[in-house]
Amino acid sequence: MLRSIFSNWVALVVTGAISVLLTPILIHRLGDFHYGMWILVGSLVEYSSFIDMGLRTTLQRFVAKLQGAHQRQALDETLTTSLVLGLAVCLLLCVLTGVFAFVLPGFFGLSGAARVLFAKVIVLLGLSVAVTFPARVLASYLCGLQRYDVFNLASIVTAAVRALLLVAVLRLGYGVMACSVVTLAVAVVSLAVHWRLVFWADRELSLHWREASRAQARELFDFSLYVFLASMGDFLRFRIDSFVIARWLTLSLVTPFNIASRIMEYLRAATFTIVGPLMTTMSALEGQRKHTELKHVFLFSTKVMALISLFSGAMLWICGRPLIRIWVGPQYESAYMPLMILLLGHVVSLAQSPSINLLLACGRNRPLGWWTLTEGVVNLALSIYWAPRYGLAGIALGTSVPQIFVKLTLQPWYALRVSGTSLREYMTGAVGGPLFATTVFMLVAHPASRLLNVTGVLSLLMTGFLAVLLYALIAYFVALSTSERQFFWERGRQFATSFRPARAA
Repeated sequence: MLRSIFSNWVALVVTGAISVLLTPILIHRLGDFHYGMWILVGSLVEYSSFIDMGLRTTLQRFVAKLQGAHQRQALDETLTTSLVLGLAVCLLLCVLTGVFAFVLPGFFGLSGAARVLFAKVIVLLGLSVAVTFPARVLASYLCGLQRYDVFNLASIVTAAVRALLLVAVLRLGYGVMACSVVTLAVAVVSLAVHWRLVFWADRELSLHWREASRAQARELFDFSLYVFLASMGDFLRFRIDSFVIARWLTLSLVTPFNIASRIMEYLRAATFTIVGPLMTTMSALEGQRKHTELKHVFLFSTKVMALISLFSGAMLWICGRPLIRIWVGPQYESAYMPLMILLLGHVVSLAQSPSINLLLACGRNRPLGWWTLTEGVVNLALSIYWAPRYGLAGIALGTSVPQIFVKLTLQPWYALRVSGTSLREYMTGAVGGPLFATTVFMLVAHPASRLLNVTGVLSLLMTGFLAVLLYALIAYFVALSTSERQFFWERGRQFATSFRPARAA
């Protein structure tokens, strides 16, 4: 699992750096209107991809379980069935793309050249999502095999090629249309790359389309239905805001809100590097019925995620405004207010992320699916209601209010019940230490931040580096138990030893 987490961090740093550098280029080269169109269409076509019914997450869990049980034939049948389903989804997405291109330009009140351009962008980005879906099925298979290193290699190469091509067409004077063509072309290449990597990672894999079975599809569907409900809820929470802003405010306001939501997306991606491989580990423990060890992993991972999320929240509170100013320019400092509101819900949510993996691993994801979908619907309703009154702050409040309620009540209560953990164990063994450590950190860091003048990239990086050292020191002595300190020391020595050159015989 450590190799998977490390490769996830490498991919996060590389792809994150690419995205950070690419975003201001897209904003300034395309302009607010066309960049808002780019983000809006991307959100809309991504919405259609959720007709996969949660297949990718389900495939990852089933592959990990079958590989642990050494069921070679079942592995082949599962991937074959998933690919058949993936191709069906791909064709359906192509049809939906045509419908969206015909209906949506009029819905958003566009006319003339803007209407034609909007329809063309929908077609190109919709086809790119359709082509990408089979590649995502193959990527899920790699993750289920615990080959996150191979999966991340493909992600890095794809992101780098796409970014280079986007910068090239923008520098040549082309606009959003050319960016859409590049996205579709890279999606086709990505599919071919993932196909080759799957057979390279699993040399015993044998695919025969006749092995696809209805019984296997039904088993996948029984689990994936509630993963799908949760995915729909997540989409309503995190991907529909640009639609609400364009419809009930103005299209140009999509850009500042997207800056805030993009930072939250980076934060979620950072946590995925840790909690992503966690589900397969928990699934293995559940399959072996090692419930005591599963409970320990749940509490320890929750403590780690609480430390990371609380520190991230504290740093964005202190450095959020200069971060926006340095990243995309002082004209977008209006993104700071929605960023702070979104941050409140995300800090709570990310600290609770291991409980989601626990419920998935234990096959207890039915309530999770229903309450996440309900949260998404409430999010949409509140955003629409508050948008005319409070603007972008109302959109952000619509996301954070139901998010905080669910993550502080329903989700921890149900996770504690499934894991057999008492509230006292949870507070003392998981969240109490991180809360105390973050309080001590803020008492020191917030007054000190007023003495710092963060005006450039170097000063921002130096501030972040010093904050990481300070928080790590506080967390080590305040939040971690003696056994947990010993664990980190041992893992640190193992990691350092792995880089030493081997001695000659």
